[in-house]
Amino acid sequence: MLLCTSCPAGAETWSWHSFDLIPVKNERVEWTLHSRIRTKAGEFQQGRSGTILKVNVRRHVSAVGGYYYGREEDSFEEWRNFHRIFGGVEAAAYRSRRGTVLGRSLVEQFFREERSGYTRHRHRVRFSPSGRVGPFAQGEWFFDSEGFLSARYSGGIRWRPARAAAIEVGYLYDARKAQLGPARHVLVTTFVLERSQRRSK
Repeated sequence: MLLCTSCPAGAETWSWHSFDLIPVKNERVEWTLHSRIRTKAGEFQQGRSGTILKVNVRRHVSAVGGYYYGREEDSFEEWRNFHRIFGGVEAAAYRSRRGTVLGRSLVEQFFREERSGYTRHRHRVRFSPSGRVGPFAQGEWFFDSEGFLSARYSGGIRWRPARAAAIEVGYLYDARKAQLGPARHVLVTTFVLERSQRRSK
């Protein structure tokens, strides 16, 4: 099993906190301004910000693209800048009154300061609740040209305190290939503010 690729006894403790502002959202287009910070054992390790554009190309299928700029501390405790561009497809696999299951596949290209870049393939399956309060669950799998890199499994509670706002709090387990380091236990939070757009007549 993929979860066995890292030893839980040597796992690290992290927290990842995201904020998404969605100024445009309608039946055709969703534009998101994204930012996230990571801490390791309580100390700041990475920050990033960028934009994501999602365009519906057919019923329940969207094209996704975006860009992130960030700064992170590497294993040598040196700070470096990085850039990431990505693109792919997202599709709704299941919809009901209780929630939606979305599948997403992306190709990501990284450009890092003073280090060679690389390409990563990212695949995600996510369940999001439809109601005001409910559980969410997500699985992500990462690959490069040499094969499997890591798998992330997360779950928690999603709450909508208002129509245009959502808060998620959950736990994520990051099972990484041994060469990348030990597994990670992560507290994850996400804050979303959005502006709904009426369909034009």
